[in-house]
Amino acid sequence: MTAITDDRLAIHELIALHGHLCDDGAYERFDKVFTHALVVDATALGPAPLPAQDPSRPRLDTSIAAAHRHGPDGPLAHHVTNVIVREGGDGARAWSKGIVLNQDGSVTCFTYEDQLVRTGRG
Repeated sequence: MTAITDDRLAIHELIALHGHLCDDGAYERFDKVFTHALVVDATALGPAPLPAQDPSRPRLDTSIAAAHRHGPDGPLAHHVTNVIVREGGDGARAWSKGIVLNQDGSVTCFTYEDQLVRTGRG
């Protein structure tokens, strides 16, 4: 495979891993997907935006705490599809569609807009 193909496959797998971690309640492993500069706006799913960042806590820690608040009442399954990747500079942008199956059987759809950067860990 070419480097570009390898990068695109890695991006697709990274985005898919986020859904698996959510479904497994493995929020402590979010560092496999996100950097500490994480910014989350999930207002389309109902929760209010995360509070202003406490400078003593990395954004990733705040996001993990917010995810834990869903507990067992959180969505049953997260699915990501239609991933489009645009590469450029030191990173890439990805747009994808998310589908969440909720406890009550309803479905929520949304769009992810991810900015990806290469770090020492990948």
